[in-house]
Amino acid sequence: MPLIRLTLIMIGLIIFANSQASAEGGGGGGSSLYVPLEPAFVVNVNDGKRVRHMQIKLQVKLKQARFASYIEEHNPAIRNALVMLLSGQETSMLKTAAGKQKLMDEALAAIQQVLEENIGNTGIDAVYFTDLIIQ
Repeated sequence: MPLIRLTLIMIGLIIFANSQASAEGGGGGGSSLYVPLEPAFVVNVNDGKRVRHMQIKLQVKLKQARFASYIEEHNPAIRNALVMLLSGQETSMLKTAAGKQKLMDEALAAIQQVLEENIGNTGIDAVYFTDLIIQ
């Protein structure tokens, strides 16, 4: 019984803290907002002799929380730009950290270009790969 009571108190404190952070504008001026681009991207990539499949999950770091709605609104254009970028990759490039970093930089530029064309602002600071599988 004491364990249940303690668990309920902890849940209540977490809910209260989250509601306070939301009421105060998201928990402070220095907090970052990350938004996943879902579902995961699955594209064909070139391996010289054969075609392989790459599954990649991405998250973007927004400059401001207000850009989350723009990411959702322009999701089809963002996904199109990323599919075109990702499907043109060589697996040999993606085997190194430098190759993955280059692809992250290109993905950032592609998303920023779509947002700049549609809303007049790049909207995001960074792109992160949260999962990358090549089969």
